[in-house]
Amino acid sequence: MPDFALSMLMARRVSAPTNIYDVVFPSTTGVLRDPSAVSKQWRRVRTALKLDWVTSHTFRKTVATLIDEQGLSARVGADQLGHAQISMTQDVYMGRKTVHTEVADALNRIVQ
Repeated sequence: MPDFALSMLMARRVSAPTNIYDVVFPSTTGVLRDPSAVSKQWRRVRTALKLDWVTSHTFRKTVATLIDEQGLSARVGADQLGHAQISMTQDVYMGRKTVHTEVADALNRIVQ
């Protein structure tokens, strides 16, 4: 994970006043959020911002594009996205569960 994302998530987790499970995004009462409530809230936010087209899949495609633009291999992209087949990454997004630290480095260079 890139440094900027890790820092943001850690700051978010620490800032929650009542967080009995020590999660990044607790509910307003400090417990775990209901997945269906999160989906509903995400849809409301996207609609309010006129970004209905943005989904979790959009974020995955963006990361795949950035990996490709940074000159990293399709294998690195497939590993980062959890694709067993490079062809899936190339055909759909530009993974296996291997983490490549150079992806975080590449994303850090873009943000800095």
